[in-house]
Amino acid sequence: MDKKIIQQYKELEIPVTTLNRINNLLELPNDSLNKLAEPKRYDTLDEALSWDKGPNQENRITTEIYHIQPDYTVAIGKPGKEAAPDYKGCRFYAGERKGEKTNNPNDMNPHILKSGEKVGKDLTFEDMFEKIEKLMQADMFGLEIMGMLFFRDAFMLDHEKNGEGKWRYSPPKEILDLLEKRIPKIDGIPTRVLLYFLEVLGLNEDIKVYTLGYTNMKQSYGRINTLLTFSHLVAVFLHRRSLARFAGTFARPPSGMAPLPKTKVNEYYPLLTSEWSQGSLDI
Repeated sequence: MDKKIIQQYKELEIPVTTLNRINNLLELPNDSLNKLAEPKRYDTLDEALSWDKGPNQENRITTEIYHIQPDYTVAIGKPGKEAAPDYKGCRFYAGERKGEKTNNPNDMNPHILKSGEKVGKDLTFEDMFEKIEKLMQADMFGLEIMGMLFFRDAFMLDHEKNGEGKWRYSPPKEILDLLEKRIPKIDGIPTRVLLYFLEVLGLNEDIKVYTLGYTNMKQSYGRINTLLTFSHLVAVFLHRRSLARFAGTFARPPSGMAPLPKTKVNEYYPLLTSEWSQGSLDI
């Protein structure tokens, strides 16, 4: 285990009991993560495709997905901007139309509501990158918890079925409580709300790649690469992954993504791995 990471925990004065408890709650399973995610991805894809769609951008139909106390909601509006008939900013990834410029007729508009009113502008990937970057000045251990949750969410490891048999994001309450003690809000929005927003953003990426030719959910395209990119970014901010390597990954397929290599998770987030044990520490 990297001694620099152990030193980080020492400097931050994180109790060993806390580290072990996090490992107990978030340790990754030994099975194939892509294989575990596959059926959940198909189920959530089918559900999202069934949500009602309005006739145009000005008359979207809103579906509320997550209600977060006391007054926040994460929702989607359909159709999203990429669904406009004259939008040509997408390309088919595979199949006979590979490379053809097109729209994404199934695009959604993820957004946050407070007391029924939309909060701010539509958040892009760049917006979320900037919000996460600001956490470097807030709490490094809270930032690490977020990075671990992003990694697990990539593979839907914290999803549970609700009373209607639908998969919903449900990370451990103890972890969320710890995170919010260290980072209560990000740019005025409760941290928990932004976690759920990114979950829906990941779902929308699954819809996009599925619509444009990548129909095999065994692959990492879509939500997996999207959320692993956010986890990768956090690893950079934690000084566990070089900015040069992160930037270099963007130059390689998949376009616009820089997913954290799954095989390297023990180097960046040891609390997610079975290699973590109290006996191996000197804290």
